[in-house]
Amino acid sequence: MQPRPRGSHAAADGPHRSEAREEQQGPLAIRQPGARETLLSPHLDAWRRGLPQRAIPYGLAWRGVTSPWFARKVPEFRVKLSEFGRDAAEEVVLLTRNTRELLHWSQTGPRKVHREPIDYTDTPETIRYRDAVRGLNRFLSEADIDFLDDGLQPRIDPFDRTLRRRFLVLPDQDARFDQGGRLFGGFWQTLKSERRRHIRIRGEPVVVLDYGSMFTRLAYAEVGAIPPEGDLYAIPGLEGYRSGVKLAMNCFLFDGGFRRSWPGTLGVGVGDDEDAASDPGGVGTAFDARLPKGWGVAKTKQTILRVHPCLMEAWGRQLGYRLMFQESQILIAVLQELASRNVLALGLHDGLLVGVSDKGVAKDVMIRAASAATGTTIPVTEKFL
Repeated sequence: MQPRPRGSHAAADGPHRSEAREEQQGPLAIRQPGARETLLSPHLDAWRRGLPQRAIPYGLAWRGVTSPWFARKVPEFRVKLSEFGRDAAEEVVLLTRNTRELLHWSQTGPRKVHREPIDYTDTPETIRYRDAVRGLNRFLSEADIDFLDDGLQPRIDPFDRTLRRRFLVLPDQDARFDQGGRLFGGFWQTLKSERRRHIRIRGEPVVVLDYGSMFTRLAYAEVGAIPPEGDLYAIPGLEGYRSGVKLAMNCFLFDGGFRRSWPGTLGVGVGDDEDAASDPGGVGTAFDARLPKGWGVAKTKQTILRVHPCLMEAWGRQLGYRLMFQESQILIAVLQELASRNVLALGLHDGLLVGVSDKGVAKDVMIRAASAATGTTIPVTEKFL
């Protein structure tokens, strides 16, 4: 059987928006028990289609204003917030060609990424990925997930749960599905940690389960080496600058050649991590990560390699994109296994949010899934919110 072009879904499955429109979302739908699903968004959808392809910055929330027609229809149909949903047929496996800054730490300057959507041809692999994400979305759509109103903005919609999986190719590559692949979507993913404590899963508070030093441990597995014990980002001479060490090591994993300077998100000489945490208005809080004054690329790299010499083999080859895919495969396997046990978990990029009573089983599944994929043990840490 020949793979179908991605645009051929319309004939087989009814109207289908091209999945090349990465930033667009499926039609807004209203589902009422015992009634035929009714689409109430032709005006909203037409307005959205008129937006420039990248009018909505990647990673930022956006909000549309509904038309008077739409506003009148909501009370007419006696609809509640819980009855708004997403089109079940919307594309959830997205592929883009990334140019300019490939990730926010990849080059100097502001965070600018140009993503060219790719209208790919389906294969058994992409069909399998799509079925997996849609299966997780069905499980989430029926789950008891709530957010206790904290009075802050933006207001949180606990029914915003649709996950999508985003793959990427680099400028000189053909379509492929072994780079990127992380899950995006779901109201919990973009929440700051202090707001996540208001999430309730089946009425319970949540705990965060994170893989420890995930990317660096995956890099060690890739080169066939065993990482040292303890915190892999604890580097002599850089005590108090863990954030900068972590970001620098990620830079080296995603670089495709020699790096001359740090990205704009890494502040040098702006204080350490403790300074940033204790002084919310301080200069260090303007940066995602920090290093001491005088710590340029060469000095930092040499210092880190004294602790992790085998990582020289992993750096400078854009390996990070494949490690990101491996990370996503592990996480999806974990989410599927937990769903099969009726354990509700909300996926983060390198961890989960679970109800406190399920943390034991979730932690066990995470450790076993990572070991099966890498042949090594990746520790899981827990954090109560």
